[in-house]
Amino acid sequence: MFCRDLKDTGFTFRGKTVKIRYQPIEFGKEEAFFHITCQDYKKDGDRVPDFRRCERIAWVRQFVEAADADASVEFEGSTYELKIWTERVKNDLRYHILCEELKFMVVVAERDRYCLLITAFYFEHDHSLRKKLEKYKEYKAKNASH
Repeated sequence: MFCRDLKDTGFTFRGKTVKIRYQPIEFGKEEAFFHITCQDYKKDGDRVPDFRRCERIAWVRQFVEAADADASVEFEGSTYELKIWTERVKNDLRYHILCEELKFMVVVAERDRYCLLITAFYFEHDHSLRKKLEKYKEYKAKNASH
């Protein structure tokens, strides 16, 4: 699914092609593959497979395409709202695409000529999800006044 949905077929976000990070390649797999399927629990670069992420690989493209269209995503006959906000990280403008009910988020960075898939993950812990929801609320409050 990684190759079919994210690597080998083109899709777009905000009118730009979405690309994956290729380098460094380890064990014949691209850097983006590890960001999408593994977690670095100890923050030491030793990535451990995360089966919840693996189960949701097909969601990544669906979230990005849905966020570009109408800010909702459909799964198994139900429609879920996407919460979308931007954050500046170094020189990147990063789009956070979060579905609270599905506890899943995708992050895409906008570059001059393309968008780069940064990561995607499932929230195992409610406190981590609450932190992201606070970021979303802060963004909405800040941008409501403009």
